[in-house]
Amino acid sequence: MTFIILACAVPNPKIFYPFFVFLFYALTILPIFIAKRGNSDSGATPCLEFAYFLTAGLVLSAFALPVVLARSDVINWFAASFTILGNIINYGTMFCYVMKDSDAGYGNMF
Repeated sequence: MTFIILACAVPNPKIFYPFFVFLFYALTILPIFIAKRGNSDSGATPCLEFAYFLTAGLVLSAFALPVVLARSDVINWFAASFTILGNIINYGTMFCYVMKDSDAGYGNMF
């Protein structure tokens, strides 16, 4: 989160376009949670596979948004690199949480 805030504040003050990646952070987990809610068995179903596909598309979009904004000169490349670094940290944290041991009872998403 710190890198996203720095991406908005350091290069050009009052340009808050990098904050739009928070929308992707919120939407990334929804397809899998919805697919897991309706699926009682542990096997792969077409609904679950489609949820994985949507999640991958949302993660890719979160990485592509700062690049598109930087290429169109809305933000500069310094802000884009901070946003991408923040994406790596946030999605890395989400991935480590999801892949932890299933002994906790609620952390086993995959």
